[in-house]
Amino acid sequence: MQRDRPRLTIGIVGLGTHGTNHAQILTALGHEVTGADADPSIRAEFEERFETETYERPADLFETAIDAVIISTPNKFHETVATAAFEAGHDVLLEKPLAHTVESAERIVEAAEASGQICMVGFHHRFRNPVRILKEYLDEGYFGELTHIQAKFIRRRGVPGRGTWYTSSEFAGGGALMDVGGHLLDLLLYFCDWPAIEDVIATSRSEFGPREDYAYLEMWGEDGEAKMYDVEDSVNAFLEFDDGTTADVEVAWAVNAESVHTYDLRGTAAGASLDITNTLTEVDPWVDQRQDLTLYEVRGGEVDHYVDSSIVARHNDPYEDELQTFLDAVVSGTRPDQTNVHQAMAVQRAVTEIYAAAQRR
Repeated sequence: MQRDRPRLTIGIVGLGTHGTNHAQILTALGHEVTGADADPSIRAEFEERFETETYERPADLFETAIDAVIISTPNKFHETVATAAFEAGHDVLLEKPLAHTVESAERIVEAAEASGQICMVGFHHRFRNPVRILKEYLDEGYFGELTHIQAKFIRRRGVPGRGTWYTSSEFAGGGALMDVGGHLLDLLLYFCDWPAIEDVIATSRSEFGPREDYAYLEMWGEDGEAKMYDVEDSVNAFLEFDDGTTADVEVAWAVNAESVHTYDLRGTAAGASLDITNTLTEVDPWVDQRQDLTLYEVRGGEVDHYVDSSIVARHNDPYEDELQTFLDAVVSGTRPDQTNVHQAMAVQRAVTEIYAAAQRR
């Protein structure tokens, strides 16, 4: 821990995989963790691993001497836990998405504003160094007028917890679009400087997850054999924004293609290709970690020519940088510009509009 940064105690609600990952990073940074979870076996494992005390009820956790709260429960419970944390005077980092429905998300925004507390949402890809670099070029006007983005976030066979809350519309609010699509839409809107969607054409499919013969090598979470599966596993959409910018969007939990996470930007002065494919050990047997950013220009002069520039940046841990941004905000009492509750609300509305367009077909 840096000497000018105080040692904090962070309460984590939801001590499964995501909560444990947060705790591991926080303790490595020199902070203390405690938590709450309804499952006594999960609490016992967390207590032993991090040598701390845990609670069954979030309300009991909120009464202790903690400095902030991280919420990594199923999406349906985000509103209940977050609003209780705000009422108790705690700053909050919510795992994405903001909520399972747009109405619930709006209530979280209202509660955050009424309380005056900090509320960040866990869109960690925003903190990858190539993403930061690309955004800086965009803000400087390097690309001229941004006209179109092609964005893909697809997994070859990556349905998470098939048959658990991850694939329940009641608990998750949606499937691939709500999950990986939330990350994609966050970056897409971030690159475009948060325009409003004017028109959407979309198609959603559920072709793989519900099948009895669904084949995979690894799975994030437990395989519930599609006992609870009423969500989509892929979405294709074309978006037109109010500033004239357009976007092609593809998100999927399962396809017969390689896993990718890419953004191709088209501008009137230059273009860019961003590849931040980072496959999961829980999904892909051969982990692929990329952070490739290439800029494309055409220059005139005595001889017209193309210029392709490969951007090289140091690797960073986006989860750690996300947490550090949150902790710095907690210490300073200043709401961060990055992944704040209003930006998360814009993502939630975009998800909702795409779902509505898909249902109209």
